[in-house]
Amino acid sequence: MNFWERVDSELKYLGKTRKELAAAVGIDAANISFGIKRNSVPYADTALKVARFLGVSLDYLLDMSESTTQNSLNPQISEIENRLRRFSQNDLNAISTVVNALNEKYQ
Repeated sequence: MNFWERVDSELKYLGKTRKELAAAVGIDAANISFGIKRNSVPYADTALKVARFLGVSLDYLLDMSESTTQNSLNPQISEIENRLRRFSQNDLNAISTVVNALNEKYQ
């Protein structure tokens, strides 16, 4: 998945549109479609604005997470990690409880 495909995925997850993103970061919405077709990455300042708008790390959008570069984890885990960053501490505590219970189940 390239930068703009990840952006599209995050937009869908957030229930936001390309037009909303474009307005927020100061780009033309057509540039997103063009970026997907060309498999391109925007200038660094634009990429950072996009990541901030989406609430994800730039590493995630660029597919440069530590797990990806080391090939030690499933890419899905990186995606889950980025989505967890949006959760409140109470939600994270609840998720931790569930993960611990599942971990005990599979030991």
